[in-house]
Amino acid sequence: MGTLTNMAMIRTILLSATFAAACTSTAQLAADLPATTGQHLLEVNDHWTRMDPSTLEGTRVVRFNSDVERIAEHLHRVRQHLSQHTPEGLNAIARKHRSTLLDALDTYADRGIFPMNNIVAGRSPVFIDHVGNACAVGHLMITSGHAEIAERIHDEMNLAYVHDITLPEVGAWANANGFTVDELAWIQPTYDRMMWRGPQVLASVRPANGALIFVQSPDPADAKQKLRLIERGDRGDKVLATLPMLATVQALEFDGRVFVGGLPMAERSDGELFEWNGSSLIKHDPFPGVIGVQNMHVANGSLYVVSYQPGNNKSEQRRLTPSGVWETPPPSVIEPLQAPIEQPHD
Repeated sequence: MGTLTNMAMIRTILLSATFAAACTSTAQLAADLPATTGQHLLEVNDHWTRMDPSTLEGTRVVRFNSDVERIAEHLHRVRQHLSQHTPEGLNAIARKHRSTLLDALDTYADRGIFPMNNIVAGRSPVFIDHVGNACAVGHLMITSGHAEIAERIHDEMNLAYVHDITLPEVGAWANANGFTVDELAWIQPTYDRMMWRGPQVLASVRPANGALIFVQSPDPADAKQKLRLIERGDRGDKVLATLPMLATVQALEFDGRVFVGGLPMAERSDGELFEWNGSSLIKHDPFPGVIGVQNMHVANGSLYVVSYQPGNNKSEQRRLTPSGVWETPPPSVIEPLQAPIEQPHD
């Protein structure tokens, strides 16, 4: 499992870098621009000025491969501070819940799958996005068994900051689980509007025949906004097929075929996993009712795809059988891949 875990970690880091290349930021400070750690953290959440201003005093200059990595850094640092500064007067049950949920926050940050803001320009909270990915605070509510609160916020005030959420259930939930509302407001990230700047290479693979095949983002002037699967050979580039818009695009070769997967960026998507067999494009549906392929890998001669269930850390996996059917593998065959993203620290 060590080799597989290392490969998963490398894959996670590369996917974050690809995602950064695919999207351009409308924010004042893009994730890949050199700046102090404090400046980058303030871009994600401005409560750093009140909750831990000492962190903003550092002079070390850093940059991130993507906003995903920057948000994960924010969450890890907030979690570390909160684990060392427990509010006074908590009873034993609230303390236990707080500790458990802070551990869950670390796991959530390591996974690096956050809501997409395809709604408004600039940075904004998104409590639960259109494919079911919950923000950090929503994830903690769901993890604690109170998905109904997160779902109500999603339905009534999805883009609201915590301090602007007027539901009394939020304060009650915070008290019962050992948090203050100010702490929840500090945890809550903002997400930049995803805008394609292209065309850019999002993922690539080199089959056995030596020709490079890559997925390219659309030209901004292209009204259809489709990804393109392109083969680059001695005679130049050839468009093999077009695919719907996907985020965190991945591509790999398996058994002489090229598979492309990712997260749909539209509510009504044409699919999330595609196979190029050398002559035509085939759409796959390994997760009926589950949207998005978030990991693909080959192990023991089989192709596996992974999709995380909305709002929690549990994953669903499917294995492609020789007959072309997607089946759920036995739990002992492969463990869920939740590799951490490497984080810079002062």
